[in-house]
Amino acid sequence: MFKKFQDNYCTVDTRTLGLFRIYFGLLLLTNLLDRAGGFDLISFYSNEGVLPNHFALFRPPANGFWSLLLGFSSPNEVRVALTVVGIVYALYTVGWQTKWMQVLALVFYASLNFRFLLIQHGGNVVMNIVLVWTLFLPVGARFSVDSVLKSLRGPPEKTPEVLNARPWVASVPAVHLGFAFFCICLNFAFIYLFNTVHKGGPAWMDGSAVHYVLWQNRMATTLDGWVRMHEPFWLSPLLTWGTLFAEGTMVLCILSPWKQRWLRTWAFVTCWGLHGGIATLSTLGPFSYSMMAFGVLMIQGADFDFLRKKLHRASLVRVVRADLKDPLQNFGMRVLARMDLLRHFTIEQGAKLEVIEKGGKPATGLAAWAQLVNGLPMGILAAWLFLVPLVADFLRGTAMAVGRWYLERGERAVVPAEGMLHRRVRVALQTAIPGVVLVAVLSQLSMENRAVPASLKLRTRPDFLTDIIEYLQIPQGWSMFAPDVPREDTLMVIDAVLADGTRIDLLTERPPDFEAPLHGPYFMNQHWCEMHARMRGWQMHWRNFRDYLVRIPKLKGWGPEKQVVSLEVWQVTATSPLPGSTEWTNLRKEKLFDLNI
Repeated sequence: MFKKFQDNYCTVDTRTLGLFRIYFGLLLLTNLLDRAGGFDLISFYSNEGVLPNHFALFRPPANGFWSLLLGFSSPNEVRVALTVVGIVYALYTVGWQTKWMQVLALVFYASLNFRFLLIQHGGNVVMNIVLVWTLFLPVGARFSVDSVLKSLRGPPEKTPEVLNARPWVASVPAVHLGFAFFCICLNFAFIYLFNTVHKGGPAWMDGSAVHYVLWQNRMATTLDGWVRMHEPFWLSPLLTWGTLFAEGTMVLCILSPWKQRWLRTWAFVTCWGLHGGIATLSTLGPFSYSMMAFGVLMIQGADFDFLRKKLHRASLVRVVRADLKDPLQNFGMRVLARMDLLRHFTIEQGAKLEVIEKGGKPATGLAAWAQLVNGLPMGILAAWLFLVPLVADFLRGTAMAVGRWYLERGERAVVPAEGMLHRRVRVALQTAIPGVVLVAVLSQLSMENRAVPASLKLRTRPDFLTDIIEYLQIPQGWSMFAPDVPREDTLMVIDAVLADGTRIDLLTERPPDFEAPLHGPYFMNQHWCEMHARMRGWQMHWRNFRDYLVRIPKLKGWGPEKQVVSLEVWQVTATSPLPGSTEWTNLRKEKLFDLNI
């Protein structure tokens, strides 16, 4: 029984973990750009913005509040800090010193969330959850700089026969057995379960839920803006009930001990189809993309074998000749052989580097480099760079400089095999620590979700379990658009008067529009979506927000005649169009505060 549990729920292909790391690393980088892009870096992460760090420290917005970014005040200081964060995310993506980068990525992402926790969102929480659970998984075992460097240790392969045989492949573990993989699967199964059972409102039952989501101006995308104006009668019921079906079946696909080869592949397809579709229509921050990161973990070894056969292209098969007696060329061929995952290249001894096509036509110089890159997985995205003057020379020069630096360091000793005691201690820690976190997560699921029967709800628990949830920011209340979807949309309108008499909305830099719902979508990012929706209930932060608004002209370099003389902050709300209509109703406005608050 225990062996079957391990095989079904604790085993994951190391190629899956490597692909996950690349995808999630790119997600971390794009999320950082989204957070720090344009004026948002100043607005949300510096003392010139909405929440100065001294106020956050004086009145913490949540229990367990902490952030490394609280030590950075000015915009330039924050830029330096976020540059470091970006470097860590990039190193995580390529898999250099991966285990350390996993720890730092978790610390830095949590620091970003905590620095401006007021707009905490389900997507941020899912990102934290993924970072916490995968911290215990060897995501750098494949497709990483670490894995290449590890396989390069020891005496170099000096003959074409050895290079073409790829003997190092057999030394790489094909699968990883770890309790943390079961933990992340169980956590996401509960996410889908509660997001399904909590959707019991009228709009979910009658099929109109997606219609009302389409009319949320704050989170609508460009495609959404077109779809809702041409919405056929069958679209909302199809997508509404399809969402319920997809979320419900995901639980079965993730946890079923039978037919895993097909169910987990179907889980990947369902996850990417569901959340990819949501992302095209709604701006939900990283929520959709972080859920899709879990979908990547559903890919299995058989899927990789299938894909390798499909992605192998006879047209890209090449013979690569190089002088293997030259240390630099030999090193280059060793690295190439390790990156040639689709087996497009056969290496031969030659007098110089050249790539031979099927017809026998040789390519040398930068053209040869372009062909080598083109034959690698996803290489077509970068091969063209080797055809661009100066850029190609720079890339080739950089690669050769790195190769010389590596060779000058001398041969590295092969890492000794792990001892029995070391292995037992490692496995014990990799089981015990995720086990404790899982207990905290299960207790939180019981306490936060209303669908849990009263007999199963916890009332108390040890404080250290609460600390795990709060300090890692992994709450477990799952009710996205539940029990029902909102039937209204809201927006802040800033009515400011400048010194020269101009009336302007400081957020849009256009005249105040008190009929804004009629002119949506607004094309906001997640930060501003939440700011506009939550400001009414943030009375304790109204003064901070007022001060931020008054600073905007100075921060943007406007002259003395463009400074704020007076301002009023209004909340404009309207009722969404009914199914079959495109007309907003019940447009109204409510004053929140003014300059004299």
